[in-house]
This record gives sequence, C-alpha cells and structure tokens, in this order.
Amino acid sequence: MSSEAPYSPHIQELRLFILKAMQQLIRLSPKMVMSVIIIGGGPAGCATALSFLKNSKHASCLIIDDTNSSSFRIGESLPPESGQLLHYLHHSLPKQLASQVKCGIHTTCSGNASAWSSLNLEEQHAILNPFGHGLHLNRVEFEEILRDTVLKCALGSSSRLAFRKASFKSLQKNSQGLWAIEIEEGGQRKPILAKWMVDGTGCKASVASKIGIKSITSALLLVFYAIFIGSELDRNAGTGDNNRQMLIEAMADGWWYTSLILHNPPTRIIVFHTLPSHSSAKSSHHAAEGYPCCTAAGSSHLEKTCDGEERWVAVGDAAIAFDPLSSQGMMTALEMGIYVGLKLAQHVEGGVMDRDFDKDMSEAFTGVRKEYEKHRAYYYSIIKHFLGEMFWEKVVGT
Repeated sequence: MSSEAPYSPHIQELRLFILKAMQQLIRLSPKMVMSVIIIGGGPAGCATALSFLKNSKHASCLIIDDTNSSSFRIGESLPPESGQLLHYLHHSLPKQLASQVKCGIHTTCSGNASAWSSLNLEEQHAILNPFGHGLHLNRVEFEEILRDTVLKCALGSSSRLAFRKASFKSLQKNSQGLWAIEIEEGGQRKPILAKWMVDGTGCKASVASKIGIKSITSALLLVFYAIFIGSELDRNAGTGDNNRQMLIEAMADGWWYTSLILHNPPTRIIVFHTLPSHSSAKSSHHAAEGYPCCTAAGSSHLEKTCDGEERWVAVGDAAIAFDPLSSQGMMTALEMGIYVGLKLAQHVEGGVMDRDFDKDMSEAFTGVRKEYEKHRAYYYSIIKHFLGEMFWEKVVGT
C-alpha cells in the first residue's frame, strides 16, 4: 500500500524532448510584453494556451508552471466525450493518450457500478455510450502529455508560445496599464510584462486572491484516499486486479468510490468523501505520514471570474470547482480552456470589445455553474435511505 505517485515510465523520447525544449525556449527580456500570461500548466491552463495559439495569428502567450510531476494528483476521470476536445486542441493528443493506455499507463473505464439511490448495485455499461468508453487516468502522466504538447507547439510557433518552469510570486499593474509579474526561475527572481493575465492555478486561485477577488465555497468536503499497488507477478500471470468499472457507494456519513487507474503495475485508488466535522478529520492528523492522504474538495467559485477592462480571467477550478461526484472537473477544465482561449484571441487581436468579453464569459461561466448545481442537487437528493444523517442533511441543503 502506498500514497505516493504510482510510477509508470513515460516515453523516453518525450522526456528528452522536454529537457531539450526547455533550453531552446525564447529568452524573456524585462522589456518584452507578452499578449497573455497563463499562471498554471494544468488541463485548463494548457487548453487555454493551445486554443489561444490555434485561434490567434500574431499574439504571444506564456505559461508559467511549477507543478511537481512526482506528486500524485487526485481527479482521474476522463469522460468519453473528451476525445473531440483533445483532438481540437492538437491532433496528436488522442493518439498519445491511446498509446499510453496501450502501455498500461491509464485504463479504460468499462462503466459504473453504484449503490446510490438504493442499497442494490446498479450497473451502467460503457458499451451503451455512443462516444465509447471513458478513461481512468494517471493524472500526472495525462498532464505531462498536455505540457509536452504545449512545448512542441512552442518550438514550432515562431516564438508566439512559450513555457517556463517557474513559480509565480507577485503581480501588479504598472503605469502603462500592463501586468507586471514576478516569477522565480532557477532560484532567481525575474520580472515579466503582459497585457492579459489568466488564472489557471486550480482551487487556490492564486492570481485572483492576489488582486482581491474572493472565492465562495458553497459545499466543503474532505477527501481521504489511499493507493494500492499490485505486484508485477500478478499482472503477468493474469491474476491481478482487472476490474475496470468505477464502483460508487453511498454511506451514512459520506460516499466513496474506487477505480483501477493503472495496469502497469496494477494500481487502484480508493477515495472517501465526508464532512470536515467527521471524526476521521481529527484522527487523520495522527495517522502515519502519507496514509491515508487527505485533501479538500467540494463546490466553489470566484465572486468574479473575469474583467475585460482590467485584463484578467480565471479558468478551470480557479473559476469554478466541482463536487467530485460530478466526475466532470477534467472535461469542464478542457471546455473552459478552449472557450477562454478562443475569446482571448478574438479580444487581443481586435475582434471583441471589453464589455462583450465580460458578457460572453459571464454567460458561459454562469451557465456552467447553474447546470452543475442542478445536477448536483438532484443526485444528492435521491438518497432516501440515509435521511436524518448529518452528511446527507448538509449536502442536500447546500
């Protein structure tokens, strides 16, 4: 049993390519002004950058990211409809993902088995989905191929796109109305100027918080998870874990799911969701380091997700974070990134006015949030066999 990231060897050529690419990226001058800077190189940030590059002709874009690729990341469901989005971002992405699935780095999802609205197990098979099967992801590896794709595009886009492995430190508006951002790269502080700022930093919304935008949490959950790694002998003998369903079950004090996220070696994750007031929250402080892991989850959104006049916008979990029950976080991050990248390209190159940008963003984000909240309320409300239990009273009432 381990709480560390399950290691799966990435294609070696890509690793070498990344190291080479990092040395060949454009040199940033303190006087250089980027059209757009994206803080955060996760799914939403990468999707925004690739969409912006695809829909602009002259504007420049820089991603700043300091992700630790050795740390396991929870959030491993990728719905089957995502294939179209990945192909839109770059034609090579579906092929890269399929290659990793073939190598056992990710697993296909054959469907869901849930004991939710009743105590009986009900099954939904992926074969009935017109888009095919979804995936259980090794999240670290999935995000790596997104960043690899950004790096490839950076080398072939006449320096319009760039990626820096650096940490975001501060920002402020200068006298020319530009964003003056300070990053730390290789132990050195460096200033960068940009016309537009995109917050793709996830739930922490680092950019938004630094400019005084509040995050509103409507339903906070705690998530406890553990990772179980099987032996190579079991896999080779065909006796190891091979159940590709996602199993979901409601309990009196929360709900849990489990899925097989790796075949090589067989790796299963088990995740429990409950209230912060649950006794497990206190006992986790005294648990052995790394087991089980605990993190926050739930629904949240920024009080304001964009400002065309001030030239900033949030995307992905930084703008709207979903309850894990939706299994739509990754999909929505890609969709939002594509849309924000498109609208930014239109605005930066003169096709969209400030007020129109704000209107389009507000309508899109509000629509996504309302649709999510409607479905969340429905799926929590159909639990009748735990009426009166604190968890269900709380989540149904939020």
